Amino acid sequence: MNNSERLQTVSAPARKLFDVIVREAAHGPFHPKPKNTATPPEILEACGLDVGEFYDLLGVLKEAGLIRIANSYPFEEIELSPDKDGDADEDAGGPQ
Repeated sequence: MNNSERLQTVSAPARKLFDVIVREAAHGPFHPKPKNTATPPEILEACGLDVGEFYDLLGVLKEAGLIRIANSYPFEEIELSPDKDGDADEDAGGPQ
C-alpha cells in the first residue's frame, strides 16, 4: 500500500496533520535536521492543535504507516515513511 492509499484510511483531521508534517519536514524553521523529518514544536506551531489532539493524531498516522517517531519525548523526530511507489519528498499529501 502506498502513502496515497494509506492516507485514505485515516480521518480528515489526520490527513490535515500529515500535510502539515510533510510541509514542516521540508520547510520548517528548525535546521539542520534529517531529511524528511519534522519536530513536534514546529508542527504544533503550524497546525493549531492542542497537544492531546496532536499526539492522538500522530498515533493514527503512525498506525497507518505514514510516519515513524524517532527518539522519545520531548525530543521526538517525526519521520515521513518512504512511499513504496515513490520518495517521501514528493507531495505525499495529495490534493488539499
